[in-house]
Amino acid sequence: METRKLESTTGFVLYDLPDADSYVGPARLGAKLVPDNAVMLIRALTYTFAVLEQKRSGATIGLKVDPDQTEIAVMSAAKELSEELQSKKITFNPGLRLQREQILPLLEHDTRNKIGLDDRNGISFEDELTGLGACAAAQAVAGGIEGQSFAIEGFNSIGLGIAREVVSRGGIIKRISTAKGCVTGPFEPDTLADAWMSHGPGCTEQLGDIGKPWDIWKADVDGIFVGSKPGAMAAQGANGLESKIVVATSPAAISSKALAILRQNDAPAIADFIVNIGPVLSWFSQADTTHDQLRSLTETTISALIADTINHDDGPFLGACYKAESFLRTWQDPMPFGRPLG
Repeated sequence: METRKLESTTGFVLYDLPDADSYVGPARLGAKLVPDNAVMLIRALTYTFAVLEQKRSGATIGLKVDPDQTEIAVMSAAKELSEELQSKKITFNPGLRLQREQILPLLEHDTRNKIGLDDRNGISFEDELTGLGACAAAQAVAGGIEGQSFAIEGFNSIGLGIAREVVSRGGIIKRISTAKGCVTGPFEPDTLADAWMSHGPGCTEQLGDIGKPWDIWKADVDGIFVGSKPGAMAAQGANGLESKIVVATSPAAISSKALAILRQNDAPAIADFIVNIGPVLSWFSQADTTHDQLRSLTETTISALIADTINHDDGPFLGACYKAESFLRTWQDPMPFGRPLG
């Protein structure tokens, strides 16, 4: 892990692995950002690259300024990092408190395929691919999801993508939660889409009797998708989920203590760095690649990885970690410290 302090503005660039072919990660904004808080965010991306056997690494830029200084800070950072940006050594995605339009100077030389930005019935294709990946992972673990019920923690545009995929395969969305609370259905994707697009995180208040956010951890479902923040599933949430499928959809969404409890309860946990393969595949795809081709590649890649790790003695999450680390050892010495857990 290497931290580079920016000289042209207040902030830093955090690189996960030395000697990577290239670096990719979020651009984040906040006067109180600290590098340590971003380690697991970029480690998750490093592990995605590793299971795909790519010598790339996660990275992030943190701009430690107030929102009214965003434009100047972004332009200053882009000028300072111009050599790395022009050579494609590092590329950025919009992250915490930053929209794509706000970081355009950092994206001037970004030649990745932008198919992931396409609108797909109200959500981006990247979010659709993540939803597809989450559903494909759950289906690979369960051997099919028809008639099975699921909860979505941290419902957002990715959650909408998950809901569409689950219901299209005969599954049921029984419960969703946001920071505003938890609500029980069942819900159809169109209902969730209308509520989310009109009210954002307040959508739960429009969908029924609102409960506490932690009601999402009730064990009366067959599986749960977890993705509101790092460590969203802590030990308390993992208790009682015996034999339930748990799928992380955002970086480090499962804590290390929660993972240990899930293993004890024979609840298979799927890592976010597997689920989020779709967007990475889209970035480095050919310009003429279609949506359907990327959907097919995402599902087959994730299904194969799940098949390769589902029966591991330490569970599919750690099995996926071992697979990533096996590749990392071919070009990293020493290995990075810490797995992508909250």
